[in-house]
Amino acid sequence: MSRVFRSTYHDTPDRRLARSGVALRRRLENGTNTWEVELPEAPRRVALAAPGGPAEPPQLISDLLRAIVRDGELVEVLTVQTRREGSLDEVSLLEDNTVVEEFVREGRDDDPGLDVLRPPTREVPGRKASPHEFIQARIGEQYEAMLAHDPGARLGEEPEAVHKFRVAIRRLRSVLRSARPMVDRVWADQLRAELDWLAQALGRVRDLDVLIGHLEEEVAELPDDDEAGDLLLTKLRSKRAAAQHELVEALSSDRYATLLARVEEAAAEPRWVGAEVPVEELARKDFKRFDRAASGLGNTPSNESLHSARIRAKRARYAAEVAEPVVGKPARRLLNRAKKFQDVAGEHQDAVIAEQTLRGLVRSEPQLTFVSGRLVERQRERSARARKDVRKALKKLRRAGKRI
Repeated sequence: MSRVFRSTYHDTPDRRLARSGVALRRRLENGTNTWEVELPEAPRRVALAAPGGPAEPPQLISDLLRAIVRDGELVEVLTVQTRREGSLDEVSLLEDNTVVEEFVREGRDDDPGLDVLRPPTREVPGRKASPHEFIQARIGEQYEAMLAHDPGARLGEEPEAVHKFRVAIRRLRSVLRSARPMVDRVWADQLRAELDWLAQALGRVRDLDVLIGHLEEEVAELPDDDEAGDLLLTKLRSKRAAAQHELVEALSSDRYATLLARVEEAAAEPRWVGAEVPVEELARKDFKRFDRAASGLGNTPSNESLHSARIRAKRARYAAEVAEPVVGKPARRLLNRAKKFQDVAGEHQDAVIAEQTLRGLVRSEPQLTFVSGRLVERQRERSARARKDVRKALKKLRRAGKRI
């Protein structure tokens, strides 16, 4: 069966959508216009589609992309026409309704416009860049990551969107903290506080995503007639839906819009004070803070102290990411070892959170006592296994950090 459709891609003149890894197009087929959005968490897969006229996207899609587009004007940046015969696409690139380029592709069912739509490249500071340039680039990079994962976090269908959004905020808060000797501290701390507010809204959703994903596997191993396991998951999914609703409210608030404006301003012009400090020195300071915390853990650290050490390891890792172009291989080794420590310490923390959540559910849902008890035992076994791996990963990380 033959199909012919025309895809017109839209973006702001400064290519905000493309820089965020988002594709927005209006597809015209059989006289019907359908607006489609693709997001970076699932490239070449339509995340949201809605009918609408040719002049502008429908409100549903405009709301989804509001953080990226803001008050910018959408313009046409590319038009392609596709004749699809089975698995064969004959594609024509159009300018002023005239064919300027043609190509053929086979075995694909995604829109061919992305084969020719090239996102703008981002400049990366070289080894000889100044500390200011490294810090400013890092702020800009994480700001763009926030924007990129905002639509996916709003939709709530791709857990990775919430996760990556949250990581971008963590990296941004970390660089503002590391750069304190070079920036206005009051300004940086106020911005970090607002970012923490947003991170908490994302964290409530992310923690439930992780917990539900893990417990789905655990419940699947219970006897088939154990309906309490299904009820437990239903309760958790309800909590997740409520957390998602709260997140969307936060992302639709004036407070969030103001925060984005402040981060954009920080990326364009950080409030520098004092002398520049080499980024490798900042990385060493963050590692030393972690190392001091790690040295006091002892053989049987509490859940709280182990979690605190994990947070400090993340800060050291993020600072090393900024310094990696200067430090080279020692920084890359630290990044690798920090990730491994974070993984095993994170597994332990996930087990702790799972146990706490399960116990909380039992207080409000006594009928879940038995199944929760069985799952709590598994979480304790899980945390015990993670603790065995923590010591080895911690030792390797501390050794690697002392070489940067």
